[in-house]
Amino acid sequence: MNLNERLQDLRKKAGYSQEQLAELLGISRQAISKWESGQGNPDIDNIIKLTKIYQVSTDYILLGHKDEPGKQTEPIQTPLPPKNELSPEMRKALAIITVTAGFAVITVLFITMLSIMERYIL
Repeated sequence: MNLNERLQDLRKKAGYSQEQLAELLGISRQAISKWESGQGNPDIDNIIKLTKIYQVSTDYILLGHKDEPGKQTEPIQTPLPPKNELSPEMRKALAIITVTAGFAVITVLFITMLSIMERYIL
């Protein structure tokens, strides 16, 4: 099994879409697609992040070697965010949309109130 096949296999076994994995790593979905199609490879920082996400060794990701029996490996204690948690960028975008929509509603109500007042005053 090649690196690109292992990366795709690990992602699918973990139940992540390319987009979800990209959000966890802070990269584009296209980068994940390139890795899995063999058109590119993850850099060392992303390989380390992948070991934490998938709970496997770098040897397994890079070479396909399973951990040797009897060899103690340090368990990874990094908590992973839930698969359906929104990224910080998505939260910021939703906040901006909410505030903008709120201002739009207030503006429409204000204009409507002015037009009603105008009828009764004049």
